[in-house]
Amino acid sequence: MRELTMVKRWIKGMTVFLCAATLFIGGCTPQNAATAGSRGTGSGNYAVITDDAGRTVTLKDKPQRVVVLSTSLLNFVAAVDGNLAGRATVKSEVASIPEKYQTVPDVGPVYNVSTEKIIELKPDLVIASEIQHKELIPILEQNNIPVLALRTKTYDDVKRNLEVIGKVYGKEDTAKAKQAEMDAAIAAITDKLPHEHKKIAIIHATPSSVTVELPNSLAGDIAQLLHLDNVAAGAGTVQGDAEKIPYSMEALVEKNPDVIFFTSMGPSEKIQKRIKQDVESSPAWSSLKAVEEGSVYVLPENYFLLNPGLDYPKAVDYMARLVYPEVFQ
Repeated sequence: MRELTMVKRWIKGMTVFLCAATLFIGGCTPQNAATAGSRGTGSGNYAVITDDAGRTVTLKDKPQRVVVLSTSLLNFVAAVDGNLAGRATVKSEVASIPEKYQTVPDVGPVYNVSTEKIIELKPDLVIASEIQHKELIPILEQNNIPVLALRTKTYDDVKRNLEVIGKVYGKEDTAKAKQAEMDAAIAAITDKLPHEHKKIAIIHATPSSVTVELPNSLAGDIAQLLHLDNVAAGAGTVQGDAEKIPYSMEALVEKNPDVIFFTSMGPSEKIQKRIKQDVESSPAWSSLKAVEEGSVYVLPENYFLLNPGLDYPKAVDYMARLVYPEVFQ
């Protein structure tokens, strides 16, 4: 392989009915999806928000001391010019802290935040990762600290989280304007797409394994926004929210994608060794259309492994230019 340098009957009826019945209250949202809920309610509470863990969080007053435990959410807070009392540490070469929060006290790395440091900051709200901080949430609640658990993966997640954080800071209009800006930027890209959709495969490599990403992965979601056909879609039985399936050269040959993307995590030398061993060593690899036409690309980590957040349109544009270079010159 050339060097990898070029890199979605009754119950349904009831749901419709309930949506219609609650139209003037706020509409229907996906199950367990974070919703901005209500603010300035008759009960006197500042806001009532349902987070991505399905928890209803009541904020009696507007938060003044917010701690964010997910670096991917820092840019959302910055977008509404929100203040922070604390934040997680960024330990990644491709992730950065907005300048506004450079001097904000840190509470440790995302995967190992310090409960003691968080409590010492006396926050009146902690915004955490729904996936990474499940065990921490009950501990903070026992200390009477409200916690919002948010998931940031798909573009819908990005927009919803921006809405929630806008509600937290009383900057709903700012959040809506940013949403509209991102929607317009992505629409400007997708409006140029040809009618014929290309087939793509997204291979994820680590030093120990090679897998294929499903449409519900981050890179898979970006591909869906571009109406690309992911060859892994509908592949067998997938448990829970799994984002990847085992790699199979036979399946890849059968689907014969137009474009192959690689995402990776770990030391590059070990990953290259794994790719050569599990992928390139097969004689069938060189017969794939994407390989023959030089349409094999490595996707950058900051857009396709770490959630790009407000840069989602840039990630969409990046992939679009690789798949349709003749359109996006």
